[in-house]
Amino acid sequence: MSGPYVIGCDVGSQGTNAALYGADGTLVASAYEAYDVAFPHPTWAEQDPRAWTAALHATIARLVKQVPEGPGAIKGLSFGSQLDGMVVCDRNGQPLRPAMIWMDRRAEAQAAALAARMPREDFYRHVGANLDSSHAVFKALWVRDEEPEVFAKAAAFMPPGSYALREAAGVLAVDWSNASSLALLDPRTRSWSPEVLDAVGIDPSALPELAPGTQPVGPVTAAFAEATGLDPGTVVVVGCGDEMAATLGAGVFAPGEVCDVVGTAEPVCAASAEPREDPTMLVECHPHADPDAWLLENPGFVSGGSLRWWRDQFSPLEREAEARGEGDAYDLLTAAAAEVPPGSEGLLHLPCMQGAMAPEWNGAARGVFSGLTLAHTRAHMTRALLEGSAYALRDIVEAMRAAGLETRRLTIVGGGAKGALWRQIKADVTGLPVRVPTSVETTATGAAILAAVGSGVHPTVASAVDAFVSYQPEEQHPDPERQARYDDAYRRYRELYFALKPVFERT
Repeated sequence: MSGPYVIGCDVGSQGTNAALYGADGTLVASAYEAYDVAFPHPTWAEQDPRAWTAALHATIARLVKQVPEGPGAIKGLSFGSQLDGMVVCDRNGQPLRPAMIWMDRRAEAQAAALAARMPREDFYRHVGANLDSSHAVFKALWVRDEEPEVFAKAAAFMPPGSYALREAAGVLAVDWSNASSLALLDPRTRSWSPEVLDAVGIDPSALPELAPGTQPVGPVTAAFAEATGLDPGTVVVVGCGDEMAATLGAGVFAPGEVCDVVGTAEPVCAASAEPREDPTMLVECHPHADPDAWLLENPGFVSGGSLRWWRDQFSPLEREAEARGEGDAYDLLTAAAAEVPPGSEGLLHLPCMQGAMAPEWNGAARGVFSGLTLAHTRAHMTRALLEGSAYALRDIVEAMRAAGLETRRLTIVGGGAKGALWRQIKADVTGLPVRVPTSVETTATGAAILAAVGSGVHPTVASAVDAFVSYQPEEQHPDPERQARYDDAYRRYRELYFALKPVFERT
């Protein structure tokens, strides 16, 4: 293997995965550094932004040591960063408080206050996004209302991707996809929406400068070069949001191809050659990582995070077996669930552990197991949890169809793509064939594609995708008998959610 090389960094909510690629798309090495999410109160989810910096330093330093030609052979660096987070910084770029990440739902009152002044349909039309507390602008408004002393010192409001970019290159910028997650960007013009900025009272001078995700912004700072071992001339490229990077890294371009990103959350994206509107507003319209495309996208319900919660809180035997080297805890859990019939013998799970993003956006919704009997086992509950996420996925696919997009196939990426049972459940529930890229951790791949284009290693996004993306030969196809059983279970799932909606709203 010989250079040039690029590095793509997946700056996620559970850790940072940095990956080193050759110009031909070959994965040379990767490094992962975990960090914690704090849940100090119900609906709150926070992280120290400095943990992202430390993880970038540690992972990139490990990769640099894998380059036989030396750090000068690494030409570019870019990021696919968690969306819908808010980092409030002072004039020196230092965070004034912990970042409120995508899972944080504390800003319900701020979203409701804006909804009283601006119809939700108007908000969606202006910014392509729902008027929902998950979006980062409402987290900034929460700081304004609840921590005025912090807000008074604030000089910049930015998503996590802009914070990572500033740490690496000393430049405050944001690509169109990350900017769109602030719910302040008009996706048609790819500029800040004056109507929404005026409604929320945010000064645009406090926001990062807008740029395409492939834009090089300069070399790494001296401090970042020293901390990582990178050559001081390494080009830093703006990057994009993590689900946009994951979609790009999965090679999802053609209309009708849907990317299901199964990480802590489960964003679902479908590429479009033009901006679209969903009349139900279940899916949003955001700019893609590719500057020439858009995505119909649902930002994602807690999915892999729920399975991790289930493993951590209710699966001590599997965790102990994994510690003894007797197999992966997730594989042991799902092996038992595979023995349970489709539909989990009437047991249903609503995947609303941090609010609902399907079948509608509802920050007040909560996770539910329904239909439990003495005949049900923990394996039934595991399968019901997997099926609940598949039902929410079907909600999103149906909304994409309502927006005029014909869906033909699912490409599943992220850690959840490794589970054959979960893939088959999704094929049976949605009625769509499922494929998996050779590398399921495609967020870092997508970021590396942007690094390759921005640093000149590849001339276009299309040529970089051709080099970097390949697929496993086998696809999962829906089974007609199981699909019919899941049609009935899906109907009951929706009935359960809407029956419980008044209960959620009173909680």
